[in-house]
Amino acid sequence: MAREVLEKKLFIENIILLREIEDRRDFMEEEIGVDMSIYEEKFLQIIENLFKIHFSKEQFALIQYYLYQVPNIDNWDGMIDLSDGKDMITVKFETPEQVWNVITSLKEVKK
Repeated sequence: MAREVLEKKLFIENIILLREIEDRRDFMEEEIGVDMSIYEEKFLQIIENLFKIHFSKEQFALIQYYLYQVPNIDNWDGMIDLSDGKDMITVKFETPEQVWNVITSLKEVKK
């Protein structure tokens, strides 16, 4: 398997798992009254640090936006506006694969 394909596959899998962790944490707190964030905080910090090693600040900010802010936006259309340095463009940002496509396109623009 080519490195780029493997990176994309692992990224998508990790984003799905992180969203599931967030959903589980919310459920535990809302339905059972148990705050799991104390136990999960250091693990999530390690994961975020690994993202910071691999991705630029802009890319990492978009990953965080998708993980932590998008799920709380009511009536979100699945699109975000980005600047390509010249113009504002609107891109799909609703699935982990679309997140991957957006952040890797930012990487290509920077080269």
